[in-house]
Amino acid sequence: MKKINCLLSVSVLLIIAACNDEKKPAAATTKQSPTETKKEVIIVTPAPTVIVKDPPAKTTTIVLDKNGVKVGTKKVEVIIKKNNNK
Repeated sequence: MKKINCLLSVSVLLIIAACNDEKKPAAATTKQSPTETKKEVIIVTPAPTVIVKDPPAKTTTIVLDKNGVKVGTKKVEVIIKKNNNK
């Protein structure tokens, strides 16, 4: 019983030591010289591409008769092009 308690307490201490991640304040670690200038970064996201397509006219047919259900579909062709208008 004593061995289990010792192993448990040692493992808890190791976990606490591993999780202890104290960081120094940013002001103390980074020193800026007076001649150093700050840079400004501007991120511009492109406008999303909008694809407008009319829905196909009745591409799926379902037929129910005494033999069962038959489902028929037509092939639909999809073309995606990139618009290079600036």
